[in-house]
Amino acid sequence: MKLYAFQGYRYNSAKVDAAAQAAPPFDQIDEFLRDRLHAQSPHQFARVTKPVGRDGRTPHEDSVALHREWIETGVVVRDETPSVYPYAISQRDGSRRLGLCALVGVEPGREGDLWPHEQTVAKSIAERLDLLRLSRIDIEPVFYLAEDDGTLERLLDDDCNTAAGDALVSHTDPWTGDVHKLYRITDTERIGDYAAALTGARAAIADGHHRTQVAQTYAAEEGAVSGTAPACKMVVLTSLASANLRIDPVHRGIRVPVDREAMSSLPLHREALAETSGAAIAARVAAADQPTVAVWFQGDAAPELWILDATTAPADMPGRKADLPASLLHHHLLRTGGVPLKAATDGSIAYEADPDDIIALLTRSEIAAGVFLPPMTPKQFALATEDGDLLPPKSTRFLPKLVSGLVWCGHDAEVVEG
Repeated sequence: MKLYAFQGYRYNSAKVDAAAQAAPPFDQIDEFLRDRLHAQSPHQFARVTKPVGRDGRTPHEDSVALHREWIETGVVVRDETPSVYPYAISQRDGSRRLGLCALVGVEPGREGDLWPHEQTVAKSIAERLDLLRLSRIDIEPVFYLAEDDGTLERLLDDDCNTAAGDALVSHTDPWTGDVHKLYRITDTERIGDYAAALTGARAAIADGHHRTQVAQTYAAEEGAVSGTAPACKMVVLTSLASANLRIDPVHRGIRVPVDREAMSSLPLHREALAETSGAAIAARVAAADQPTVAVWFQGDAAPELWILDATTAPADMPGRKADLPASLLHHHLLRTGGVPLKAATDGSIAYEADPDDIIALLTRSEIAAGVFLPPMTPKQFALATEDGDLLPPKSTRFLPKLVSGLVWCGHDAEVVEG
């Protein structure tokens, strides 16, 4: 992939508390949270990522006008020289996930540098594309996993440890307690080390398929010149070799009828569960021999643990090398139960990160069955996707999530190839 340093926009710490302005990604903000964040500060970053229209302006127009105002008043400044930005997230359990915020080329012809790892649920890209066209600002990074040999992780570990007391900003997530720290590297030789580590490497789009599509569409329609900001997407790159890569499951609620007898006739080991809370069920699934799911049919008093026989799955099942429960569910169990593959993307399945939300759907009789999945290891992810397989939607949930508002990139920024 092509890696570029860029002049980042950042909050001016002499004017505002930069850490207090950071916000969750725009797609994690509902109307209630939006209003709560907006009320915190006139400079809260959610005001430009999740705007509301004021003074006769549309929400997008208001976002652009507000950002321009922040620049004019010195609330936001731009770094003088192109830089890359190490990004460390320290979690409550003592682990630390490291990434590099930089630009990656996404113009036509660079599609081979990136690979989507799962099908996406239908979602219009028009809204974010319209904002990008109007603002010409790459406002939020997406999360990619670099298929490197581990050098990226070693470089980041060295730089974050060396600059441990010199973070540009340190934001504590009020919901999770995770601490997000951003650093800056301007040394051209060091930037070159990062670029060399990623030369020839591909990246998996871990979180940000639709935003990547927005950037690719914009670069194509603008005829963006390679090596310029409009031809790039701002990303945070983490090595697939990282020891602290966490991939949590997304559970399923099946809204359409399911032939449970046909599903139950497949080769599998069934075990009744005493647990009835979503969290407890998910914990049992995670601790079981794999591949395993828990299934709770509407009307049953309790769920069952199903240990699956992957050898009986279709030969063309994606992710077969890793025997992924999500793939076995969609391509084997549900298909056998009369639920077609298209159900994964047409609204027939509810996707919930919180297992207790599946219980709530069952309680309200809104689903025919709830399915609880285990987490995935980085090794499973690499094995499942190494041949370019597209996994079922929401097969992965990479945590912790990035926050927005630490650094961002205008399309008129100076860009330098590493």
